[in-house]
Amino acid sequence: MIGNENQVIEWKESWQDKYLEWICGYANAQGGRLYIGVDDNGEVLGIDNKTIKKLLEDIPNKITAAFGITCDVNQKTKNKKKYIEITVKKSKLPLSLHGRYYYRSGSVKKEITGFELTEFIIKSTGTSYDEMVSDLDRDELTFDTFAKRYRKMTRNRFDYDNDLVSFKMMKEDGQMTNAGVLFADQWSIHHSRVFCTRWNGTEKAGSAQDALDDSEFTGSLINLFDETMAFIKRNSKKGWRKEKDQRIELPDYPERAVEEGLVNALIHRSYIQTGANSQVDIFDDRIVITNPGGMFDGSEVQLLDLRHVPSKLRNPILADAFGRLRLMERRGSGFKKILDAYESQERYTEDLKPEFYTDGYSFYLTLWNLNYAYVKAQNKAQNKAQRTGGLSDREFMLSLLGNNPSITQAELAEEIGKSRRYVQTMMKQLNEEGVIERIGSKKSGMWVVK
Repeated sequence: MIGNENQVIEWKESWQDKYLEWICGYANAQGGRLYIGVDDNGEVLGIDNKTIKKLLEDIPNKITAAFGITCDVNQKTKNKKKYIEITVKKSKLPLSLHGRYYYRSGSVKKEITGFELTEFIIKSTGTSYDEMVSDLDRDELTFDTFAKRYRKMTRNRFDYDNDLVSFKMMKEDGQMTNAGVLFADQWSIHHSRVFCTRWNGTEKAGSAQDALDDSEFTGSLINLFDETMAFIKRNSKKGWRKEKDQRIELPDYPERAVEEGLVNALIHRSYIQTGANSQVDIFDDRIVITNPGGMFDGSEVQLLDLRHVPSKLRNPILADAFGRLRLMERRGSGFKKILDAYESQERYTEDLKPEFYTDGYSFYLTLWNLNYAYVKAQNKAQNKAQRTGGLSDREFMLSLLGNNPSITQAELAEEIGKSRRYVQTMMKQLNEEGVIERIGSKKSGMWVVK
């Protein structure tokens, strides 16, 4: 077996010219190796002498003709079977094949277009979006929010002329960078906003009426951070328990994890996607923070060891500014800090481990509500105790409805251990008898036990 297929290894049974796309993808990513004469299981099938001799001549010529680069193309042998290894180095410049750009992401090759292509070309030049010069003049912008936070955190006055340049928010010739525009009080980059919604339940509803709270925040990145944190705190709880001479905090969400997740969303998001915005969706059992742009290096975060992910910054100037304002640590992985914040909580279990996911276009962070899971487990234990106490199905159902007026029929069926149809029939009977009554809509209403 020849290694394992991954970000930098691909197996092919025979050569086809379309595999130049894989070579293009490797060169535009981290480099890699393409094996010819190896099946999908990594077993060497072998190539006959005549074919391998021809391929050793043709493949290098085709690569040079297509991209103007050279790759090591060598014959290898295993168990007396011959195969070819093509080693591709990372290119310093973007490469295209017939006008199309390809990129190796995870274990797949994909064509990059639109905002991804723009971002890729910017990255290949050694610069970043936040470093690029904006067409807005310094006179059009103010930085009162930034200066106020700077004074609060450092106890120093913000020297506009010198510190704007020091923070790389402005060039020495007075031109503003995109970072400067994003930190300005004025809302000039209109897709740099955050939509926040507190949904009623554990899923998104079909209409705005089913949202308990919602807001749209604009302005400076500092304002986006402050307003969004305030929204999350307003829509979550922070309990506590007295124990001897100390007070044990029992928050729905560790504040450190929420802060780190939000900061990461603001500094690592792609601001090139003009039609996309950051979102914070709060449900009964979780918070989901979504920001445009996947991992900066194209990798799939769900496949990585989260405690050993090197920090690669899409917007290094934004990250540096947040670090100077002490809103984030300037070193280390935000993933690790989020995991540590959760694991330090009393009610943490492995089932509540934060989830990180990217589909290549957006990044999703799911933070689980520690108290929701705990209370649900406690209620389940209580219900089990009641059930073993000899309650009839009717009595048990009324007890469940009384303890949780928003419980669904599916949840009732699971608790009682009967079919959903059985539950529907019993609830219809209770409703007709006037024992229970439904208040509100089917999605957001609740049951009242009379």
